Amino acid sequence: MQPISPPPINIVTDLATCSGEQRGSVTIYCPCCEGLDGGVFESIALLPIHDSNGLLLAGLRNGITSQRQIFAGVLAHDPFRRHQDILKALKIAGCRGIVNFPSITAIDGEMRASLEEFGCGVKAEIELLHAAVDQGFSALALVDDFAIAKEAVAAGVDGLVTARRKDERVLGELSELAQETTLGLFRLPDAIGQA
Repeated sequence: MQPISPPPINIVTDLATCSGEQRGSVTIYCPCCEGLDGGVFESIALLPIHDSNGLLLAGLRNGITSQRQIFAGVLAHDPFRRHQDILKALKIAGCRGIVNFPSITAIDGEMRASLEEFGCGVKAEIELLHAAVDQGFSALALVDDFAIAKEAVAAGVDGLVTARRKDERVLGELSELAQETTLGLFRLPDAIGQA
């Protein structure tokens, strides 16, 4: 059996780096990742050091002029903004795509269970994606297992993004499920700006 290797999705922290790129390429715009090394950006959902969505909305203040398909990395667990307010601001900025990133999908064990108990788990991320799709946004879902991916596909996402270190069985299941979407399956890159 041929190992499954979904293509990496590009993550950028500055919209200026997106200009002049090929039409049809897919990028996550997440300014709160700036300066972070490798695997650290997978767990920034737990870092209380920045206002992730505040940085995102400030970066989108001048709108999106790129021809690329840009998916805004939205933290679903924003303690300062409701999902509806974030989506409204994204729409005003001309952003037509979102992804649940930063995400708690990199967290597991007791910490993950605690986050779920406090309403800061995957359910909130799926609710954000569902609300976005209902409002006409394109959406990618960062997922860590088949059950979550199935919920995301049922919500109407356009593609799936998986964490980098998944075993072949999980990648096979996600790859098969992603065939039900228009964009398919991607994986997080090893570094920011390196797809």
